[in-house]
Amino acid sequence: MLIKGQSDIEIYITDGGYICLKQNQESEGDQLISIAPAYATKVASAMTSLQEFAQRKFEKSSPADD
Repeated sequence: MLIKGQSDIEIYITDGGYICLKQNQESEGDQLISIAPAYATKVASAMTSLQEFAQRKFEKSSPADD
């Protein structure tokens, strides 16, 4: 799965159940973060909290002038 607006970041789950985030940067090549299945619930909870925080920030921001 690719993240909308971030075509260089790929998220996938390995056969062993690890959550992996891979980013390709031209200057540094592939960077990989692997999260053990035991931490999946904590990671999902943290991502939900971040999404809620970002949404609140977005709703409070002023519209840009065109």
